[in-house]
Amino acid sequence: MHLPLCYYFFEMKAMQTESKKTSVSLTVEQHKRLKKLAAKKGIPLSRLVKEACLEMLEDEEDVSYCREALKDESGSCTLEEYLKRREGKQSR
Repeated sequence: MHLPLCYYFFEMKAMQTESKKTSVSLTVEQHKRLKKLAAKKGIPLSRLVKEACLEMLEDEEDVSYCREALKDESGSCTLEEYLKRREGKQSR
């Protein structure tokens, strides 16, 4: 799997920063499956876990951002209002 160049730049920058070791207990089956996936991708298991964690954190940040955006109702309308506006534009 080829990742964008910006990803590698980000990863290199992250390697230059301070890091913390964390122990995670996995079942034998989880460990086996993750090792197999890492081998398939040609990357170390540790990198696979780091990438998965980063992806989860980014997803959570996206969800948080979207929830905040949904709170802002300025410029919003109901479906019925939207359909009426759309209908009016099509009849012109």
